[in-house]
Amino acid sequence: MALATQAQASQNSGWVYTANRSGAAYFDADLNGIPGVEKITVCDNTTDGRGTRVFVSGKDGDGGVFLFVTDPSNDGQCHSYQGNFFLEETVVGLDVYEYWGDNDANHGIGHGVA
Repeated sequence: MALATQAQASQNSGWVYTANRSGAAYFDADLNGIPGVEKITVCDNTTDGRGTRVFVSGKDGDGGVFLFVTDPSNDGQCHSYQGNFFLEETVVGLDVYEYWGDNDANHGIGHGVA
């Protein structure tokens, strides 16, 4: 007997915030409604000598995909990266946090579906 798993529909993450809300990240599963095009955006929201980074993880075929997107300062601009990174209809994890030098803090966790 074989078990079937139901595919998950693409789902954006919504804004995922650092624990102290100093930064945020967003995973757009199908950018502008185009399947297979994902966009990851990260925003540093405070001027405090720290940047904001998001670690994004998911699958592409048999392997794992791990991306970092960084916004080093609160300069009024967010940073983003887009492409076809993840296997469609698979869970994508986000870990957004503050960083300075080799330090990090205030992790916030979220997910979407590619």
